[in-house]
Amino acid sequence: MLSRTRRPLALYLVAGGALLLLPLMALLQYRWIGQVSDAERERRERTLKAATAQVAQDLDLELFRAFVGLQVDGESLKTDDWTVYADRAQAWRAATALPTLVRDVLLIDRQGTALRLRKWDQAARTFVAAEWPSDLSIQRRKLEEELAAWNSKPAHEPLRIADLLSDTDDALVMPIAPQPRQLREHVTLFEPMFGYTIIRLDTGIIRDEFLPLLVEKHFRHGSDDEYRVAVVSRRDASQVIYRSNVDDVPDLLARHDAMAPLFGLRPDQFQLMRQADRSIRGAGPQSGERPRSLFFSVMTRRPPPESGQGGGAPDAARSFENLQRWKLVARHRAGSLEASVSAARTRNVALSSGILLLMAATVVVLARTARRSERLARQQIEFVAAVSHELRTPVSVIGSAAENLADGLVQDPNRVRQYGTRIQSESRRLAETVERVLLFAGIEAGRGVGHRAPVAVSSLVNDALAASQSAIADAGVKVEVDVPDGTPPVMADAGALRSSVSNLIANAIKYGGGLVRVAASSGTGKQGVEVRIAVSDQGLGISSVDLPHIFEPFYRGAEAQSRQIQGNGLGLSIVKGIVEAHGGRVTVQSAPGSGSTFVVHLPAWKGDESPVAPHAHHAPARS
Repeated sequence: MLSRTRRPLALYLVAGGALLLLPLMALLQYRWIGQVSDAERERRERTLKAATAQVAQDLDLELFRAFVGLQVDGESLKTDDWTVYADRAQAWRAATALPTLVRDVLLIDRQGTALRLRKWDQAARTFVAAEWPSDLSIQRRKLEEELAAWNSKPAHEPLRIADLLSDTDDALVMPIAPQPRQLREHVTLFEPMFGYTIIRLDTGIIRDEFLPLLVEKHFRHGSDDEYRVAVVSRRDASQVIYRSNVDDVPDLLARHDAMAPLFGLRPDQFQLMRQADRSIRGAGPQSGERPRSLFFSVMTRRPPPESGQGGGAPDAARSFENLQRWKLVARHRAGSLEASVSAARTRNVALSSGILLLMAATVVVLARTARRSERLARQQIEFVAAVSHELRTPVSVIGSAAENLADGLVQDPNRVRQYGTRIQSESRRLAETVERVLLFAGIEAGRGVGHRAPVAVSSLVNDALAASQSAIADAGVKVEVDVPDGTPPVMADAGALRSSVSNLIANAIKYGGGLVRVAASSGTGKQGVEVRIAVSDQGLGISSVDLPHIFEPFYRGAEAQSRQIQGNGLGLSIVKGIVEAHGGRVTVQSAPGSGSTFVVHLPAWKGDESPVAPHAHHAPARS
């Protein structure tokens, strides 16, 4: 256990070490926040890319299921037996998450040299003749041109994906899967056939039901709506398919954090195609039928007639690019992910700076507390020494005088009278010291004020002067009193308040010159009408260094200590405690060499206030 003298030193060392460590902690914390921000940026980028990719995958998976489940194969077309196709369509309906995605399925093939259009009838489980829809008139002409080219030169390879409906977003076009023919073991020939399966989609369902569901699932967590999401047409960006809390779509397209193609096919989606194939096979009858996928036709198609090249790979890339109908763009609500991370970093820096400042303030307060504790301990030691001296002197004088009288050493009546007078004055001095210490202890315990009743200020001042008459006579000072007749009374504990005024008069006598002035007045203060009792002297004055501390207990100014003026530093503290317990305050005006004026401000009695019982108002406890 550290001794009392070592505790402040230890606290100083701890506080100094903490202040030296704070800059290093600030630097390390700043670097750590930077690293955390970089990691947060990378995490958010990965999360956003994963969300956009997942939305694209979920939508494209439904398209693949439609491709796999509803594409017409060459075998069924050649035999005109739709049993296998009906089972596969039923399996698609059971596997898909959105059966209303498809409005109808059209089959276009040739009948002689002309086009034939049929529509799938789910109830009849077959394709039935149908009229050409008006919205396919342009595509009909293109198909007729395609058929004319086929008739003039029958192909020995499957049809290419011509993307005949690239100018619309409500249909998928697939060439008829070629018919396999086994030539010999391990050799299969795929016989090309003219025809297309057209799957007409309900884009309203996608826009109003499916896309909102996907965005809710992958972009929102709870009630938090962090991202602004929009889906637009890839060919015409002004055509907005879907928006989520987006006011300015062009701005979102110009500045976005992530983008993903939607509603299309890409060569890297074979795994997704297999997943769609497995889901339909698992939902449908085990017939052994393997549906022909669109990718098979793509990878085995012939080159377009106008290219004149043998590979057709560039055309495949163009076809895949054309099949990307929509695109999804997303941006953080803060303007960008970078802005969001920067804002979070700024908040973290501000928070950590606040914590460091709080730590620094705590260290400073700790140091000041240690200093005040040290000063308080020193003042207490000085107080004990002063009180001991104040008590020892009168006790010694009284004891010595009483001993002389008891031993009969003093016989002369005049000398006996002098001894009696001295014993009387020292007894009064001893009583005053004890009373002051007890009064200070009572104030600290909140018992400095007793019964309160209306008291005339003139009576209060006269009683205080009468109690100080002996000190006034011993010091030989002149006292001036000015208490106007109209001064209102105050609600006070007369004895406690008289003690306060007596203390101020005693200080004025002790530190003042030849004149002490006690004046009373009234006026409007912070709490209404107040009474002011001013005690002035023409003595030493108080320096600006000591002035802020003179009301602290045990504090004695440098001038008083250098002149060895008797006192224990409790008088002004007692005055302040008693006056504040009465709801008032004490002010002081002083300058070195110009004397001092202490003013007690007390609320005037309002006339309707009843006497207050003891302890109803307590002096504020101080450490």
